Amino acid sequence: MATLQQTATPPLGQRRRSTHRTFIETKTVGNVINKVKPPSERYLVDLPITASVEQAFDVLLAEEILSLPVYRLDNNVKTYLTIISVLDLLKLYSRHKMDALPSDFFQHQLQEAMGNTDESSHLVTVSRSDGLKQVLSLFTEHGAHRVLVQPENEGDAPVLLSQMDLVRYFQAHNHHLGPILDATVPSLVVNGQRLHKPQSMESITFKTKATDAFDQLARHPTINAVPIVDDDEVLVGDLSPEDLRGLNKERLQQLDRPVLMFLRDSHGELYPPFTCHARFTLSQLMASIVLRNAHRLWWVDVEGHVQGIITLTDVLGAFINDA
Repeated sequence: MATLQQTATPPLGQRRRSTHRTFIETKTVGNVINKVKPPSERYLVDLPITASVEQAFDVLLAEEILSLPVYRLDNNVKTYLTIISVLDLLKLYSRHKMDALPSDFFQHQLQEAMGNTDESSHLVTVSRSDGLKQVLSLFTEHGAHRVLVQPENEGDAPVLLSQMDLVRYFQAHNHHLGPILDATVPSLVVNGQRLHKPQSMESITFKTKATDAFDQLARHPTINAVPIVDDDEVLVGDLSPEDLRGLNKERLQQLDRPVLMFLRDSHGELYPPFTCHARFTLSQLMASIVLRNAHRLWWVDVEGHVQGIITLTDVLGAFINDA
């Protein structure tokens, strides 16, 4: 104790790392699950690899989820193969559409969607005893957006753990995270770009056809959303692969409509995009994300022009990339 009292106060950057990193290094995947996924919320929505593309689109919409594990049956036992997201389905759809969409596209088996993204090319699993630091690294440095947590007991189902679950966990324990929570949007973007290639901020206008906008998303190697702007370059909406959930043969014609009309048809009304400003702190960003169940926040200036995007990867990356 005397040694601690004699130690000089470290610089602010080191104090930031010390507070939240000490917390992170003492927690496990099991701690996260117990806090943000009580037993009543651990129901796993999955599909067999032989399910149809249309089934997957429908389940994602009905369950209000962005991805689902797929499995094959071996002697009546599920063997999980990968996790397929709506982005995999978008890329599959876009690839088929280039050669004229076959009439039976929606009846194709889900296995065709495997490998359309790096994430679905292999299954990432962790155990409850693995450290929070390990899964945080998977979510920020290795491109994963969700992992499958192996069951503790034979016969139990695995648990799907996502980036959003970790953000909720950090938000629930924000009183343990220290000065890092005071970091503002510009510093998060700069730090994030040291780890990840900057996302292209190419926008689309409200006049763009939905089908062209989705094609832009499908072709880009890194972006997962595009801002929609008006004639004055002011943000009026956004589009992401999740907006394609529920797609079927009967809805294909909606894709030829302007993107804002497509979104209104899909959601019943047009919701404003979630935004933040330069003075938003990491604490405020997390609170906004959790409260709104938002998967991104658009950084805008006072006039509503897009300056950048804050993703869940950026938020989580702040906890390991604050040097």
